[in-house]
Amino acid sequence: MKTINIILLFVLSSMCYAQINIGYVNEVSEEFVDRYYSQRREYNPLQVGNVWQYYYPESNFFTITKVVQDSIINGKQYFKKIYYEFYPPAIDFIAWERNDTTRSGVTFMLDFEDVNQNGDYLEELPVDSLENPFWSEYTTYKYSFHYPNAFGFFPGEKKVHVKDTNWVQINGDTVISRNFEISRIFWGEIIIEKFGIYSYRMESPSRICIGAVINGKQYGTIVNIDEYLEQTPAGFLLGNNYPNPFNPVTTLTYSVPKINHQPYAHIKIIVYDALGRLITTLVDETKTAGNYSATFNAGNLASGIYFYKIASGSYSEIKKMVLLR
Repeated sequence: MKTINIILLFVLSSMCYAQINIGYVNEVSEEFVDRYYSQRREYNPLQVGNVWQYYYPESNFFTITKVVQDSIINGKQYFKKIYYEFYPPAIDFIAWERNDTTRSGVTFMLDFEDVNQNGDYLEELPVDSLENPFWSEYTTYKYSFHYPNAFGFFPGEKKVHVKDTNWVQINGDTVISRNFEISRIFWGEIIIEKFGIYSYRMESPSRICIGAVINGKQYGTIVNIDEYLEQTPAGFLLGNNYPNPFNPVTTLTYSVPKINHQPYAHIKIIVYDALGRLITTLVDETKTAGNYSATFNAGNLASGIYFYKIASGSYSEIKKMVLLR
């Protein structure tokens, strides 16, 4: 058995975010495989209190997915799941999900926003079918919600491509890990049985889970978000906007340090097009040292490349974003 330890060590000021260890297993016995597949597999752990925490080192923010509530609807038990909640606060979205009781890896969501526009707000729509064969595809309505929706540039029905499958060890359990790609939204996920979404990517880089609590079991490190938000940044930082590409709303993060012992600075953030024409001013005010986010709504703009710029005194930084309709 070959084991590869993936050590996640992210440094933000004086705080470190360490690791969930994954071991990739070259071979497992036929007896183990038979026993493993004779039992029910759980790729989407749904229990109130479950939480997954992801960190974006280059943009200095976290996202958190969590299961917060359950309810009986139409005689079936659904769980309220908040996906990719931002810290600093920005946009997030909600799904009511349930796992199929007879087929492993199959998940449905309640169509309470009528995302397929057929007038039925209580029907089920397919989310995942995670044990489909290698290199097959299936239909999903995952990430298909109305505003606020980080994936709004392609709402409704999408196709999921089933890619690599590996045996891995995580916290002493040998389980299946599967790699999926949702076409047309530039989105990929690695989903580990008994764990859920271990990493996700929109283009690159991947965002790997730094900590989770799943069915009462802790993995890695859970960061105290309140303590993180109270930290004083060591320097200015303009984060990558998320999502990118986007339609029509995207969020960017920025950090303001103390300058010459002054606990505040005047910050200006503008958006302009590829010809240098000013589109809007997102921020133009004095900010105390800390971590912040700003939201840009391009609802009235055409598809294309746009830029956002932060400036404070002698500091300035520019980044690119893509509006895709």
